[in-house]
Amino acid sequence: MSQLKREGIHRILLIVLIMSAGLVMIPFIDMPATAIGWELFAGVYTPVLDVNATSGASGSVFYFTGSNYPPNSPATVYVDGNPVGVLTTDGSGSAAFFVNTLGAAAGTYNVTLEANINASATRSIELVSSGSTVSPPPGATGTTVFINDVIFLPIIQSN
Repeated sequence: MSQLKREGIHRILLIVLIMSAGLVMIPFIDMPATAIGWELFAGVYTPVLDVNATSGASGSVFYFTGSNYPPNSPATVYVDGNPVGVLTTDGSGSAAFFVNTLGAAAGTYNVTLEANINASATRSIELVSSGSTVSPPPGATGTTVFINDVIFLPIIQSN
């Protein structure tokens, strides 16, 4: 077969492929763009991160809840850009965690929950030198992360 005939056959096959791809889309002509759920394929999420209080004394434990994240995905908690813990979102794209401020200095801290690089939200908390200590809501569950590196040593008691 000559080179010219092969090129002609390739072009015809390409045209048939493109036309058949268009035919596949015919059932979707009258549907609104939101009916296809393109967000699932594009990875577009608008996450929300909430906290139970925005300020408290050092030693406070703040409770964060995140929603609208990718479902069943690993998510990293950052404090001022430093990774402090990893958790997994649930099937609905929600997550909950505690930020323990034991030993942290007074100031403002930015807490970010990020999943899959393109889904992140940030909330700020402020630690004040004179104020009340914040506690998490009763019955709250989740992973605990610390602003500072904290090592808990075992208690040794001699008799």
